[in-house]
Amino acid sequence: MRNSIKKMVGIRVAAALASVLLFSVMMTVNILNMESSLTASHEASAVLERAQRAEAAHYKWSSNLSNALYAGTDFTGSTDPTTCVLGQWLYGDAGTEDPQILSLRQEMEPLHKELHASATEALSMTSVQAQNYYQDTIQKNLTSLVGMLDQVIERSTALNEASIESTNTTIVIMHTTSIVGLSLAMICLISLVLYVLKHIVKPLLSITERTKPLQEGRLQLDLQYSANNELGDLAQTLEKSMDTVEQYVGDINRIMRQLSEGNFNVSTSVPFIGDFRSIEESIDSFTASLSSAIGNINQAEHKVSGHAEHLSSGAQSLAQGATEQASAVEELYATLDDLSKSAQQNIQTAAAMEESARLTGDQVNLSSQQMENMIAAMADITASSQEISKIIATIENIAFQTNILALNAAVEAARAGSAGKGFAVVADEVRNLASKSDQAAKATKDLIDGSVQAAERGNQIVSEVSQTLERTLELVRQSNSAIGEITEAVKVEAGALAQVAEGIGQISAVVQTNSASSEESAAVSSELFEQVRMLQAQTRRFQLKAGAGLAVQG
Repeated sequence: MRNSIKKMVGIRVAAALASVLLFSVMMTVNILNMESSLTASHEASAVLERAQRAEAAHYKWSSNLSNALYAGTDFTGSTDPTTCVLGQWLYGDAGTEDPQILSLRQEMEPLHKELHASATEALSMTSVQAQNYYQDTIQKNLTSLVGMLDQVIERSTALNEASIESTNTTIVIMHTTSIVGLSLAMICLISLVLYVLKHIVKPLLSITERTKPLQEGRLQLDLQYSANNELGDLAQTLEKSMDTVEQYVGDINRIMRQLSEGNFNVSTSVPFIGDFRSIEESIDSFTASLSSAIGNINQAEHKVSGHAEHLSSGAQSLAQGATEQASAVEELYATLDDLSKSAQQNIQTAAAMEESARLTGDQVNLSSQQMENMIAAMADITASSQEISKIIATIENIAFQTNILALNAAVEAARAGSAGKGFAVVADEVRNLASKSDQAAKATKDLIDGSVQAAERGNQIVSEVSQTLERTLELVRQSNSAIGEITEAVKVEAGALAQVAEGIGQISAVVQTNSASSEESAAVSSELFEQVRMLQAQTRRFQLKAGAGLAVQG
């Protein structure tokens, strides 16, 4: 059976209030009875006093009249029945509700009036007649009046004694009622206080004492209290609530431990309820956001890895081609030097001009073909440099996007607090790698731009050389018909060849620079590729949620 505190306290409070109310009603009734008894006693005393005074006054009045009739003295009494003490009572307020006294009062009124009137009549008679009249009539009426007053006095005395007795009885009843009522009220109040102390205050103090570990962060709660009432329900509710909170805290610790180990594919083992629901939603949102960010980084890594590998291969090919171009330019420069020496010999030996012109024509044809090959090679260098510029621009874009992703990852790691420290280190490494990639790409772009400009200057020079060679070839063709002009033409050719040699020297320097830049670009591309592999190795240890991006293999 359930012992409801509300019910038990209500019963005791109701009993205490009922006892107090009963005590108040009894006291009120007793007080009213006492007031009634005191009023009756006061009225009886007042009537008794008047009757006694009236009797004494009429004895004195009779004596005064007797002296006047027998001794001849002056009569000082009153002949007006309304002015004496008895008359004031008979013709005024009766002062009582007693039927017997009121009846006697009505009987005394004509007798009293007749008694006072007889005094006037007796004073008007002769002495003997007055004395006889006094003895026969006045004395008789006075005796009857006094007898009635005695009855009034007796009745007033009896009423006064009855009132006093009723008052005393009421006082006794009041004392008894007070003792009983106060005893009942005290019993009810003591029962209420004892019940509150035993079943409310003591359990509350015990529960309060056993819940103090909560202030120290200890969630294990053992109240050791069981009762079939509201406090028992409170204790059970507290224990169940703290068990639920402890389970939630353990689940959160498990999730944070998994996050610290790089496993983002985690969720709560039990559904969170009430206000704890927002914690579950925050954890799901946090892990999903991190998984999405890492997934995007993984995708960017794959793209950067592919581009870096392609760039490294292209840079290696470019370096090899630049080396071959440098060798070809050296050979061309040596050939032009030989041509210059041959021209000097043609000037000195005019006799052998025709043969030399033929040889020169052959050599110029060969030079023209080589120049065309060189023009084609320079065009290829220019096209490759432009392609490399595009690749470098792509690398810069990738580095910029990687830097943005690293910044976002650092922000998310900062929001995660201590649990995101490891990820913050990875994000910092990714940002440093992106910064290095961007710097290398910019340096490579500057070198490639210089190479492109040098190649353009080389194209211009080669074009001029080609035109010169064409003019030289035309002169050689006309050498058979204009032997006289051969010497002058050879001189012009010698000057042109000197200029070509100078131009080829410049081209050789540019090609050497391009070769060095290509080798440096190849080294930077290889380093970028290695850094991307290192970034991939760092991100492989994260386990992401399904659908958050590319899966990371452990």
